[in-house]
Order: sequence, then C-alpha cells, then structure tokens
Amino acid sequence: MLKFSRFHLLLILSLIFVSCSKDSEPNEETPQPEEPLIEDEFQYIALRNDGKLFTIGDQSGVVELAGNIPGLEFNTIFNTVTSSSENTYIYESWFDPPQPRLFIRNRETGNSEMIELDFPEEFGSVPGFMSLDWDERQNNLVGIIRHEFDSPTMNKPIKIARLDPDTYNILVLEDIDLNTLGYQNVFSSQLINQKIYVSASKNSRVSDADLLEVDLSNKTIKVLSQENIETGLMNLAAIPNTNKLLGFAPLLNSGYGGAVKPYIYDIGSESLEELASIPRISAIHFAHKTFVNPYNDKIISLIGQNGLNLFSYDYYSNDFNITPIANPEDLSSMIAIIDVIKL
Repeated sequence: MLKFSRFHLLLILSLIFVSCSKDSEPNEETPQPEEPLIEDEFQYIALRNDGKLFTIGDQSGVVELAGNIPGLEFNTIFNTVTSSSENTYIYESWFDPPQPRLFIRNRETGNSEMIELDFPEEFGSVPGFMSLDWDERQNNLVGIIRHEFDSPTMNKPIKIARLDPDTYNILVLEDIDLNTLGYQNVFSSQLINQKIYVSASKNSRVSDADLLEVDLSNKTIKVLSQENIETGLMNLAAIPNTNKLLGFAPLLNSGYGGAVKPYIYDIGSESLEELASIPRISAIHFAHKTFVNPYNDKIISLIGQNGLNLFSYDYYSNDFNITPIANPEDLSSMIAIIDVIKL
C-alpha cells in the first residue's frame, strides 16, 4: 500500500490546480492586421445635370455632397462645361419660356452667378450653344450655336461664335456653318490652338459621328479619317503638350450596354491607336468632354464596369486605374467630372 506524506499531497494538489488554471485561461486572440489607410491626393468635382455638385476621392472613391449651382435645374449641356484658370462656364438651355443661361462658377471660392445671354436675331427664337471651349490665347469662349436648339432636324445653320467673358457679347464667325455639310448634332469638342475638334453627326446617332477639324483662322471644316473604327470618337480629351486626342468609340453589337473602347487619335497623321490593355468598360453618357487633371495631366472620367467607377489614364506612362465608387447612390448617368481639388 502506497503512503503519501502531507508534503507529497500538497505538491500533487498544487500541480493539479496550476494545470486546471492554465486550461481555464481564455486563449489570447491573434492580432489581426490593420487595413491600410486610403488617403486621397485629389478630390474630383462632379456636376449632376440638376446642378448638384459632388466630390469623389481619387483613391477611395468616396462620394460627398459639395453643394449646388443655384438656378441650374435640369437641362445642363455638358459639352459646354469648360474652364479658364479662374472660372468654370456651364450653359443651360431653358425652354419654358426660352431662356439661354450661362453659369459662371469661381473655381477657388465655389461661388457662382447666372447670366441670361442675348443671341443675335439671326439665330431665331430658340438658339443654344452645343459646345463651349475656353480659348486661352484670346481670353474668351468659342462655341458652336444651333438655330432652333430644340429642333435639330429643321436644317438650320450651325455657326461658330465667340463669347466675351466680361460683356457676354456674342460675335459670330462668318463663313463657318456645319450645317452646310449636313451636320445636325454636336456631341463633344476640344480646342487646340485655333482649331476645334468636334464629334458631330448628321443625325441623332452617336454611332454615326464624324471627327471634324474646324480651323478658326482659315475658316475651313475638314472631316478627319477614322478608318480603323466602326463608330466615331466621343467624349474627347485633349492630351496636354501633344497634338493628340483621347476619345471613346462606342462598340456595336457588344451585348454590353454603352460599351466603349478608348483610343488615342494622332491629329497630324490622322491615325488611331487602340488602348488594348484597358478592359471592357462602358460610357455613362456620350455628350461631354473628358476631364484632364491640370496637376498631373491624367485623363479622368466616370465609367461603368460592374458598377460606377472613376477611370484615370496617364498617357505618358500608359498606365490606367479603375477605382470603384464607394457610394454611388446620389450619382446618376447624367453627370460628369468638371474640376479637381488638390488635397
């Protein structure tokens, strides 16, 4: 028979207690790695057609309401949105009663004002701008005006005019009329030096758009070659420090709503280069300019790809980025990037 001294019993009990204590201690949780903090370098300002403004983080894709442009209510003509170093200009065609409105938004303060324009009598009762582009050389706006803005099939003149940003006087440039060549609609435009590059159609279909070069000095219109694509280039962007455009060509019979392919257009050689590395994307709408960030020359647009996204393309490195919009609920298809804030 085994015999245990008091010492041995105490030792055995203490070992049992320690073992039980260790077993009953809760397991320590393995520390989880922290999610990396996403910091935006820029916030892009987006304008909705009803005048609401939003900011969108370039890295986070987070959308925040940023006020509105008072008086701008519905019929924003997005291809008229253009900026000087000081102001952004936006045209709205108002029909009841007819009232051509120009909105001027100060880029630094965000304050805006509305000016009712007075078109020359030759433009009829309901004229309107289909495009506006800021001319840095002449310090004014150059635009394309259609007679009877609400009736594009009436076979009326489509003229080029300059708009003085101080007096708002409209000066028509004679001997330039897009309608003499049969054009009825203008979808997108970019001014490079003293030539306007225009995506225009002889009907209402964007798939039939031609690329025009309107020479303001020589007062000529030239139809540029687009031989390698079935459709025309839309939503044009002027690539800084080059004689090239970026545009988005609608894809026919793709089975994907609004599908587009981006191309670089060399104006000098009238040749196209497909950006083949960019996956399938869709355009939000087809009647605006594509924004260029003046701080880094990146081309910025809202696109569709499994939801709404912010598209960024760097021409010089041929890199692109697609950032999902984190909270797209307040945005719509009638919206475009119009400015940027450097954080």
